[in-house]
Amino acid sequence: MSTRTRVLLLVAGVPVVLLVLLVSAWAVDTQRGGDQVVRNVELAGRAVGGLERSQLGTVVADVAERYPAAVVRVETSAGDVITSGEELGLALDQQATIDAALEVGRSGSVLLRPFAWLASLVSPREAGVVVATDLAKVRTVLAEKDPTGRQAPVEPAISGADGQITVVPGIPGVGLVPAEVAAAIPPAARSGELPIVVQAEPGAIDPQFTMADAEALAEEARALTDAGLAVESGGTGAQVPPETLRTWLSSTPTPEGLTLDFDEATAFADLGELLTDAGERPVDAGFRVEGGTVVAVAGRTGTACCEDSAAQLVIDALTAGSGGPVELPLKVVEPERTLAEAQALGINQPIASFTTNFEAGQSRVINIHLMAKLTQGVVIEPGERFSVNGHVGMRTKAKGFAPGGFINNGVLEEAIGGGVSQYATTLFNAAFFGGLDIPEYQSHSLYISRYPYGREATLSFPKPDLVLENSTPYGVLLWPTFTDSSITVTLYSTPYATGEQTGQTKSQAGNCTRVTTERTRTYVDGRTRVDTVFATYRPAEGVDC
Repeated sequence: MSTRTRVLLLVAGVPVVLLVLLVSAWAVDTQRGGDQVVRNVELAGRAVGGLERSQLGTVVADVAERYPAAVVRVETSAGDVITSGEELGLALDQQATIDAALEVGRSGSVLLRPFAWLASLVSPREAGVVVATDLAKVRTVLAEKDPTGRQAPVEPAISGADGQITVVPGIPGVGLVPAEVAAAIPPAARSGELPIVVQAEPGAIDPQFTMADAEALAEEARALTDAGLAVESGGTGAQVPPETLRTWLSSTPTPEGLTLDFDEATAFADLGELLTDAGERPVDAGFRVEGGTVVAVAGRTGTACCEDSAAQLVIDALTAGSGGPVELPLKVVEPERTLAEAQALGINQPIASFTTNFEAGQSRVINIHLMAKLTQGVVIEPGERFSVNGHVGMRTKAKGFAPGGFINNGVLEEAIGGGVSQYATTLFNAAFFGGLDIPEYQSHSLYISRYPYGREATLSFPKPDLVLENSTPYGVLLWPTFTDSSITVTLYSTPYATGEQTGQTKSQAGNCTRVTTERTRTYVDGRTRVDTVFATYRPAEGVDC
């Protein structure tokens, strides 16, 4: 073999020798097991090369503490969203980060690993940190801070407003897309550098839930309400029909999913109407008259359906599919007027009184006496109105009213509650002389001689009604009393105004007579005010105007 040939073989063998040396050195340096980080590796700026797994875990735990307070900036063409890792639910996945660091230098092509190792002798290798975000929190942050003119998506929903469970489709929104922003954060955070910066632009934001989610919830709501629900409270029972139950249900998007929502306010209102007789009504503080002296009387609490826990009891019963009956606890109802409030009304002396007479022993007398009993103690507070029909309601046998005569379109007839107009006329005149406003009244269509001419009122149900208004600064107490042949209505208050009849005129209205009665009210401060009341009388029974 010539010298030239030996030289050529020697030169050609140098790379092979070097390669063998490189591979040998790489093999020696990396022969340790996979629980030790290879040479010259950095994690988030921290040197971790050569660390055992347990030592690496300590470093990773220390790095993890930086992320709740880390600044995250989402850059958009409309401005930036600046928030914190804590607000986004950003957290370092410690186990994944440890595994990733231990994998450095041990992955990739086997042929290239020795060269990568050689490069690491002069330049450190980066181990990426692994982070994750909470999509629900990302969604919340973007909903509050999105600078791109965000229009929130509308989630699909169920509705029972019409008594039937229906599904309302969702509507996509526009703005920074939470899933895209959440997906961009981990790669941006991989280097471990802070703050974390990502770029994003607005796009279509799909509703969080699908129509299938809403349909499934609708089926659940229908199944829960199909049989209705029996309820009881204070010994009173009722059946809540499916149509009513469904009006109590809707849906709410939550982190746990699309869930049923229960409208407690509507349920309480409906239960209160269904169980209106449950419990005992409260009694307001009021007054009684003893020997002409007004005495304030304390009220008392009552009970009614239902106590606050009733809502959960109904929900539990529906969920269990029991069908009831569900015993709903009564709630305590305070009186609207306290004793102190009653005493502050200034009800202390008579301000007007009027008496009308009738023949004793007639059935109508029963009705007159009953009207007096039902309205004795009524208090008209300042600025309030009192409706006789609204307070007493329809006159029925069940309430104790008897047949009596009344005028129907100018014809004398008999009906349950007939004769109550005598009470109305007596109250009308007490209010007339007591200076109260009388915004609603109607005279009899035939004049009855036992009543003041042109100054009287009739009653039927629901109309005509007699309504008084208290425009004084004091309360007014109605205190009717009666004998076998008379009824007297006395009004108690603090003197404020007195009424006096100061004129009366008559005019023709076809066949009828129109009577105008003038009243002058004189106030305690010396002011006077004139108003009028009217009556229209037919000339005879059965004669129209």
